[in-house]
Amino acid sequence: MAALVGLGATAQAKMLAFGVKGGINMPSFETNLGNFESDANVGFHAGVFGQLNIPIIGLGVQPELLYLSQSVSYINKEQNNASKSASYLDIPINITWGIDLKVVRPFIAVTPYLRYSFSEVETYVTTAAASGQAPEPQKLNSFDYGLGAGAGIDLFSKIQLMGRYSWGLSDLVSSGNYKVRSFTLSLGYIF
Repeated sequence: MAALVGLGATAQAKMLAFGVKGGINMPSFETNLGNFESDANVGFHAGVFGQLNIPIIGLGVQPELLYLSQSVSYINKEQNNASKSASYLDIPINITWGIDLKVVRPFIAVTPYLRYSFSEVETYVTTAAASGQAPEPQKLNSFDYGLGAGAGIDLFSKIQLMGRYSWGLSDLVSSGNYKVRSFTLSLGYIF
Protein backbone atom coordinates (compact mmCIF):
# COMPACT_ATOMS: atom_id res chain seq x y z
CA MET A 1 0.00 0.00 0.00
CA ALA A 2 2.80 2.41 0.90
CA ALA A 3 4.53 1.63 -2.42
CA LEU A 4 1.34 2.48 -4.36
CA VAL A 5 0.95 5.76 -2.47
CA GLY A 6 4.60 6.59 -3.18
CA LEU A 7 4.18 5.83 -6.89
CA GLY A 8 1.06 8.00 -7.03
CA ALA A 9 2.83 10.91 -5.31
CA THR A 10 5.78 10.61 -7.70
CA ALA A 11 3.50 10.58 -10.76
CA GLN A 12 1.55 13.58 -9.44
CA ALA A 13 4.75 15.51 -8.69
CA LYS A 14 5.96 14.84 -12.21
CA MET A 15 2.63 16.01 -13.70
CA LEU A 16 2.30 19.29 -11.76
CA ALA A 17 5.24 21.60 -11.03
CA PHE A 18 6.12 25.26 -10.54
CA GLY A 19 9.18 27.22 -11.45
CA VAL A 20 10.97 30.50 -12.04
CA LYS A 21 12.47 31.69 -15.31
CA GLY A 22 14.30 34.54 -16.93
CA GLY A 23 15.98 35.37 -20.18
CA ILE A 24 16.45 37.76 -23.04
CA ASN A 25 14.11 39.03 -25.73
CA MET A 26 14.77 40.80 -29.02
CA PRO A 27 11.72 42.70 -30.37
CA SER A 28 11.24 44.52 -33.66
CA PHE A 29 8.44 46.52 -35.29
CA GLU A 30 6.74 45.28 -38.40
CA THR A 31 4.79 47.67 -40.62
CA ASN A 32 3.58 47.96 -44.18
CA LEU A 33 5.07 51.47 -44.53
CA GLY A 34 8.08 51.70 -46.84
CA ASN A 35 9.77 54.59 -45.02
CA PHE A 36 10.40 52.72 -41.80
CA GLU A 37 13.11 50.39 -40.49
CA SER A 38 13.68 48.98 -37.00
CA ASP A 39 16.42 47.18 -35.10
CA ALA A 40 15.98 44.96 -32.05
CA ASN A 41 17.56 45.98 -28.76
CA VAL A 42 18.14 43.20 -26.25
CA GLY A 43 15.66 43.30 -23.37
CA PHE A 44 14.92 40.87 -20.56
CA HIS A 45 12.08 38.99 -18.90
CA ALA A 46 11.70 37.27 -15.52
CA GLY A 47 8.88 35.63 -13.63
CA VAL A 48 7.14 32.46 -12.50
CA PHE A 49 5.34 29.60 -14.23
CA GLY A 50 3.25 26.53 -13.57
CA GLN A 51 3.62 23.30 -15.49
CA LEU A 52 1.05 20.56 -16.00
CA ASN A 53 2.21 17.59 -18.10
CA ILE A 54 0.19 14.54 -19.09
CA PRO A 55 2.92 11.86 -19.32
CA ILE A 56 1.35 9.21 -21.56
CA ILE A 57 0.21 11.47 -24.42
CA GLY A 58 2.95 14.07 -24.06
CA LEU A 59 0.71 17.15 -23.85
CA GLY A 60 1.35 19.92 -21.39
CA VAL A 61 0.19 23.40 -20.40
CA GLN A 62 2.57 25.97 -18.96
CA PRO A 63 1.01 29.31 -17.97
CA GLU A 64 3.51 32.04 -17.11
CA LEU A 65 3.45 35.43 -15.38
CA LEU A 66 6.43 37.54 -16.49
CA TYR A 67 7.83 41.03 -16.22
CA LEU A 68 8.99 41.97 -19.74
CA SER A 69 11.19 44.90 -20.70
CA GLN A 70 11.68 45.53 -24.40
CA SER A 71 13.19 48.28 -26.49
CA VAL A 72 13.25 48.96 -30.23
CA SER A 73 15.36 51.42 -32.22
CA TYR A 74 13.66 52.69 -35.34
CA ILE A 75 14.46 54.89 -38.30
CA ASN A 76 11.71 56.90 -39.96
CA LYS A 77 13.20 58.38 -43.13
CA GLU A 78 11.34 61.70 -42.62
CA GLN A 79 12.60 61.99 -39.03
CA ASN A 80 15.58 61.31 -36.80
CA ASN A 81 16.44 57.94 -35.36
CA ALA A 82 14.69 57.10 -32.10
CA SER A 83 14.52 54.36 -29.49
CA LYS A 84 11.45 53.43 -27.44
CA SER A 85 11.28 51.20 -24.37
CA ALA A 86 8.28 49.73 -22.62
CA SER A 87 7.66 47.48 -19.61
CA TYR A 88 4.92 44.84 -19.70
CA LEU A 89 3.13 42.29 -17.61
CA ASP A 90 3.33 39.31 -19.97
CA ILE A 91 0.94 36.35 -19.67
CA PRO A 92 1.90 33.61 -22.15
CA ILE A 93 0.27 30.17 -22.06
CA ASN A 94 2.53 27.54 -23.60
CA ILE A 95 0.67 24.53 -24.97
CA THR A 96 3.37 21.90 -25.34
CA TRP A 97 3.82 18.47 -26.83
CA GLY A 98 6.91 16.47 -26.00
CA ILE A 99 8.42 13.07 -25.47
CA ASP A 100 9.48 12.15 -21.94
CA LEU A 101 12.81 10.33 -22.19
CA LYS A 102 13.30 10.23 -18.39
CA VAL A 103 16.41 12.45 -18.31
CA VAL A 104 15.26 14.89 -21.00
CA ARG A 105 11.92 15.99 -22.39
CA PRO A 106 12.23 17.78 -25.75
CA PHE A 107 9.06 19.67 -26.67
CA ILE A 108 7.46 22.04 -29.13
CA ALA A 109 5.07 24.80 -28.07
CA VAL A 110 2.30 27.03 -29.38
CA THR A 111 1.84 30.11 -27.22
CA PRO A 112 -1.05 32.57 -27.19
CA TYR A 113 -0.17 35.58 -25.04
CA LEU A 114 -1.59 38.79 -23.59
CA ARG A 115 0.52 41.79 -22.50
CA TYR A 116 -0.32 44.87 -20.50
CA SER A 117 2.05 47.86 -20.65
CA PHE A 118 3.05 49.69 -17.48
CA SER A 119 4.72 52.40 -19.57
CA GLU A 120 3.31 55.67 -20.87
CA VAL A 121 5.25 55.78 -24.14
CA GLU A 122 4.62 58.33 -26.88
CA THR A 123 5.83 57.85 -30.42
CA TYR A 124 5.75 59.76 -33.68
CA VAL A 125 5.54 56.55 -35.68
CA THR A 126 2.28 57.20 -37.54
CA THR A 127 0.84 56.98 -41.02
CA ALA A 128 0.88 60.80 -41.15
CA ALA A 129 4.67 60.75 -41.41
CA ALA A 130 4.44 58.54 -44.49
CA SER A 131 1.99 60.90 -46.22
CA GLY A 132 4.15 64.02 -45.71
CA GLN A 133 1.89 65.53 -43.02
CA ALA A 134 3.36 66.63 -39.71
CA PRO A 135 3.12 63.63 -37.36
CA GLU A 136 1.43 63.93 -33.99
CA PRO A 137 2.58 61.99 -30.95
CA GLN A 138 0.51 58.94 -30.02
CA LYS A 139 0.59 56.79 -26.91
CA LEU A 140 1.30 53.12 -27.36
CA ASN A 141 -1.75 50.95 -26.71
CA SER A 142 -1.76 49.42 -23.24
CA PHE A 143 -2.75 45.93 -24.39
CA ASP A 144 -0.94 43.71 -26.86
CA TYR A 145 -1.79 40.13 -27.79
CA GLY A 146 -0.44 37.59 -30.19
CA LEU A 147 0.73 34.08 -30.89
CA GLY A 148 4.11 32.40 -30.54
CA ALA A 149 5.76 29.16 -31.61
CA GLY A 150 8.85 27.62 -30.13
CA ALA A 151 10.73 24.61 -28.85
CA GLY A 152 12.58 23.66 -25.72
CA ILE A 153 13.92 20.96 -23.50
CA ASP A 154 13.39 19.98 -19.86
CA LEU A 155 16.52 18.47 -18.29
CA PHE A 156 16.25 16.13 -15.28
CA SER A 157 12.73 17.56 -14.67
CA LYS A 158 14.51 20.57 -13.10
CA ILE A 159 15.97 22.84 -15.79
CA GLN A 160 14.11 24.21 -18.81
CA LEU A 161 15.63 25.88 -21.84
CA MET A 162 13.16 27.38 -24.35
CA GLY A 163 13.27 29.55 -27.46
CA ARG A 164 10.16 31.18 -28.94
CA TYR A 165 9.27 33.53 -31.78
CA SER A 166 6.14 35.67 -31.24
CA TRP A 167 3.91 37.52 -33.69
CA GLY A 168 1.97 40.45 -32.24
CA LEU A 169 -1.57 40.60 -33.65
CA SER A 170 -2.63 43.98 -32.26
CA ASP A 171 -1.52 47.39 -33.53
CA LEU A 172 0.78 49.34 -31.22
CA VAL A 173 -0.90 52.68 -31.96
CA SER A 174 -4.48 53.54 -32.84
CA SER A 175 -3.61 54.85 -36.31
CA GLY A 176 -1.03 52.92 -38.25
CA ASN A 177 -0.23 49.32 -38.95
CA TYR A 178 2.60 48.64 -36.46
CA LYS A 179 2.99 45.27 -34.81
CA VAL A 180 5.70 43.77 -32.61
CA ARG A 181 7.63 40.61 -33.51
CA SER A 182 10.05 39.18 -30.98
CA PHE A 183 12.38 36.30 -30.22
CA THR A 184 12.80 35.17 -26.62
CA LEU A 185 15.28 32.78 -25.07
CA SER A 186 14.51 31.58 -21.54
CA LEU A 187 16.17 29.53 -18.82
CA GLY A 188 13.95 28.17 -16.05
CA TYR A 189 14.27 26.19 -12.85
CA ILE A 190 11.46 23.76 -11.95
CA PHE A 191 10.80 23.09 -8.25
